[in-house]
Amino acid sequence: MDKVIAGYYIGQHVQFDVTHRRLSCLDPKNRSLIKEYRMRDTMMRLFLFLLQNANGKVVLKKDILYHVWDSHGLKSSHQRLWQVMQSLQFRLLSLHVPGDFILTKQTIEGKGILLNGEIIKPYYFHINNLT
Repeated sequence: MDKVIAGYYIGQHVQFDVTHRRLSCLDPKNRSLIKEYRMRDTMMRLFLFLLQNANGKVVLKKDILYHVWDSHGLKSSHQRLWQVMQSLQFRLLSLHVPGDFILTKQTIEGKGILLNGEIIKPYYFHINNLT
């Protein structure tokens, strides 16, 4: 039985649904949807890349630029990264994700991004391999 990532819980009330490209917040009292955002391609790739790679460790900005933009045939720049990061952080803050969830860190190799991995919980689909 294989596991395929379906999404992530961020904190107690925010859900990132990879399949539907949706970032949403649920009301803990009545389990109804409070707010949701559908993500466009670049923001989706950026957030997914950060969740998979910067969860508790620093990922260099040059690596983010390559994997989110360059490897998809797009022109990367620090300005574009900054713009998409600002938009992503605004959305996360509006869903009440703590402001220190995404941090910029300086390392010996250069500047990078770190996510607060303590509040990230992945969830999976289980696929049966019948051969």
